[in-house]
Amino acid sequence: MTVRLYRNPIQRHGDFADPFVLRHDGRYYLYCTNPDVRCWSSDDLIDWRLEGPTLADDEFPGLVPFAPEVVYADGVFWMYTSPSGHGHFVLRSDAPTGPFRKATGNVGHAIDGNVFIDDDGRWYFYWAGDEGIWGCEMPSPTEFGEPVLTGIDMDGWTEGPFVSKRDGVYFMTLTGNHYLSTGYRIDAASGDHPLHGWVADPWNPILVDTESSRVGLGHSSSVRGPDLVSTYLVYHDIKPDASRDLDIDRQVWNGRSIQVLGPTDSAPAPAHPDAESRGVCRLPVGGAFTAEANLTATEAAQAYGLGISVPGAAALTLLADRAASSVRAERDGVVLATASLPADFVHEALHCWRVEADGTRLRLFVDGRLQFTLPLQVPPGSVLEAVGDELIIGHCAATATTPDAGDRDAVIPVPGAFGAVLPADGPLTRRIHVQAPGEYTVHLATDSGVVSTHVALEPDTRSLTITGSAGRSEPARVTVAPAASTEPARIAEATASGWGKTILDPRIRDDVTITANLSFAPTAPGGHADLLLRATQLSEGGEGGDTRLGTHFLRGYSVQLHDDRIVLARHAYDERVLAQRSMTLEPSRPYALRVRATGARLVVELDGATVIDVVDPLPHHFGRTGIRTADAELHIEDLHIDPNDPVHH
Repeated sequence: MTVRLYRNPIQRHGDFADPFVLRHDGRYYLYCTNPDVRCWSSDDLIDWRLEGPTLADDEFPGLVPFAPEVVYADGVFWMYTSPSGHGHFVLRSDAPTGPFRKATGNVGHAIDGNVFIDDDGRWYFYWAGDEGIWGCEMPSPTEFGEPVLTGIDMDGWTEGPFVSKRDGVYFMTLTGNHYLSTGYRIDAASGDHPLHGWVADPWNPILVDTESSRVGLGHSSSVRGPDLVSTYLVYHDIKPDASRDLDIDRQVWNGRSIQVLGPTDSAPAPAHPDAESRGVCRLPVGGAFTAEANLTATEAAQAYGLGISVPGAAALTLLADRAASSVRAERDGVVLATASLPADFVHEALHCWRVEADGTRLRLFVDGRLQFTLPLQVPPGSVLEAVGDELIIGHCAATATTPDAGDRDAVIPVPGAFGAVLPADGPLTRRIHVQAPGEYTVHLATDSGVVSTHVALEPDTRSLTITGSAGRSEPARVTVAPAASTEPARIAEATASGWGKTILDPRIRDDVTITANLSFAPTAPGGHADLLLRATQLSEGGEGGDTRLGTHFLRGYSVQLHDDRIVLARHAYDERVLAQRSMTLEPSRPYALRVRATGARLVVELDGATVIDVVDPLPHHFGRTGIRTADAELHIEDLHIDPNDPVHH
């Protein structure tokens, strides 16, 4: 079977900065930073057509509306944007394509506003400030409560928050570094409250690329795919002329972590639902499924919604009750569950009804808000239909799976990485898409350690199977990377001073032993000189030239020589000290350094004595060898890079 592929970027030459995608009634609407906030529409997230400007010239004369986002609620489309970064305005329209007109004056709150509506109907607004990401509750779509600092930032320039909710957990994506930097990147965080207690994702950054033709990846939004169960991250990359192109990649959840299956050059196109219609709602369902129906009630409709006809049993009805301002589940006259609708719920507006069933429970969402969960099985052969004669039916669709199962079945790009639970009673199999044929190394990291193996992958390779040996289920992270170089390397001499980092050996290495004779001298208090290993995605701060701000802008490890200690640190655009050893190091004296990296274990020797021996629970598996200085001078002689024994097969 031929699989339709898309290629990133999916849209070019339109300056698609800060993309936001609204899904409404089965269609997609794209808004970006540009003077008239032009709107594009799509049925599949891949092919976009220009709808035209959504703002008149007199809305913000002489200013550019930054990072526009549009929220639909009860028949109204609300736009939130910050004209040239001078605080936010709220605009409203009766259509997703506009025209939008101002509904408020300047409400402040800096830049990059994002709206999240919780299950209980409460609205929240998030924005970026100098201190990180702020948030507040919204009494209405045009009112803003007391600001709260969420505590999430990206060690400097932080912007572009986007908040969602999954299985009771709040998730945020956000972007950091200067937007002109190649190291513009996306982080994630999670929490149990929309404003407090946010925790950074341990696998941050979740998206970064400084080494390909598409760099500066950031300012994202997330949107549900056409199949109703997938989620796609929509983001931009930057070109040499500072224009931005549009990209998408699959987003999945692994516990409390968000993972982006990318960045990709090519990937399978977003899937369509198994069944869909417009104007009529009659969908086959049963077992595990997800279904949506967009319904508008007329004034005459008092009780309306969805019914599930079950073979040989009474139908299940999911009904909105206008008089009671509630929604209920009912079977054979027995009410199984109820939930209150918002007090200002407009029945005559279009609302999206969503049903998720996994074979043991059924959940009802209205406009994305979870109403209730029923312990219920829907047998195969059932039919979901609209209930109520006084209804206008929009887009309806159904897919025979759930979001959780869809994430487990998502196609993994190669090269790439993904999280999973390695089963105790059988193999783990994942569908893959090989973007470039060749030799690869598969790294499997679990609590039991790291196991690696070489594989040859061709474009027609469709799956990857891994069998565990721990005898129990355990979380795992799988990384599929181009096979590392097995050629040794020698660098006779290298020097560095001040602030900065440099790659000395451009070849990718994984398990490796590095030896060198070196001397260093701090040029200011706290100065240190470092060896970098397994280093990738190097960048600098600011617009790309600030070496001091960009000190930790890399993935990999540093072995740091200070005048009073030796430090081994892990970097993921930050610094986390894995181990250190107090000792006096004399400036300008030559030292013999030896570092051995094997799987997740890193051993550091100085002058023949082991000073650090540590296992990284979140290991970087591969990268390049280099040096870094921070207020110090470094001189290296006779640097040897020798691959360790071949990886396990």
